Amino acid sequence: MYRFDGQTADVDYPCGLRGISNPAFLTSDSTGNRIYAIGDDEGKSSTANALLFDKESGLLSLLNSQSTDGELPIYITLSPKEYFVLTANYKGGSITVFSQDKKGKLQRDTKIIRFAGNGPNKKRQEQSHLHCVTFTPDGKFLLATDLGTDCIYLFPIGKRPEAGKAHSLLDESRVVRIQMDSGSGPRHICFHPNGRFAYLISELSGKITVFSYNEGKLERLQTIVCDPFVAEGNADIHVSSDGKFLYASKHLKEDGIIVYSIDSQKGTLVQIGFQPTGLYPRSFAISPDGCYLAVVCRDANCIQIFERNRNTGLLKNTGKNIRLERPAFVKFL
Repeated sequence: MYRFDGQTADVDYPCGLRGISNPAFLTSDSTGNRIYAIGDDEGKSSTANALLFDKESGLLSLLNSQSTDGELPIYITLSPKEYFVLTANYKGGSITVFSQDKKGKLQRDTKIIRFAGNGPNKKRQEQSHLHCVTFTPDGKFLLATDLGTDCIYLFPIGKRPEAGKAHSLLDESRVVRIQMDSGSGPRHICFHPNGRFAYLISELSGKITVFSYNEGKLERLQTIVCDPFVAEGNADIHVSSDGKFLYASKHLKEDGIIVYSIDSQKGTLVQIGFQPTGLYPRSFAISPDGCYLAVVCRDANCIQIFERNRNTGLLKNTGKNIRLERPAFVKFL
């Protein structure tokens, strides 16, 4: 946990927390006081973890951990009313739904949704690989991307989700399967702030797909090449809070962040820039004020801090790197 100075881009290190193996993704509640992180000990144990964060001191403390019952959790999110925590389990080919108590502790009451199938890429798509779970802006549906089967699953929220009852959150009987291009490997999906457009980055095909979104329906508007080398390294994707720009990371060949402008009416993309980064830019995050973009460069053993021009969307390296061994994820709180 680092304290970030939004004026100078300087950081200091108030605290850390041991005891969670490979915490490669995390999220926070609406207050920023509760943090939820995944953990995986090379298949020996796969967990979801609830933590408390003291904003004044910067101290983290572990509330509790629960098994995901699905190997290699790789994404974690909160339901719209924050009653439930969900993980996408990559090797497990599954989604785990946890209920939590009023203090934020994860309960043993869980719902496991398992998926089957494969894709044409025998090395990467030998089975279902859930990679992302995120709720639609209207709070009515859950989207889950399956890299292994080239699918997006769309689950309606149950008619009466009850706190403490994980099985009540999703209506599995009405799930919609959206088939993407064969061998594309859907990875992450994010929404425009206006809630009308969604953006999918596909790891294996090196492409981004733009959708319109309305009441549980996704309609393809555009597919563009993000990685012309098709190095199977497309990674993270985010839209700026003003809705004017989209950023996508790619690695394995000419690593960096691609910058796109967004058509305010159509939601479509035009590439306007490319920012080279350190090796393997796995994850990145935009600061709340939109002035900075932090990039996890896993194989460069650092997090790079870029100044972001809010008018042009372009990035400039501040040279103020955070050094740490094989970082996996970054988020501003």
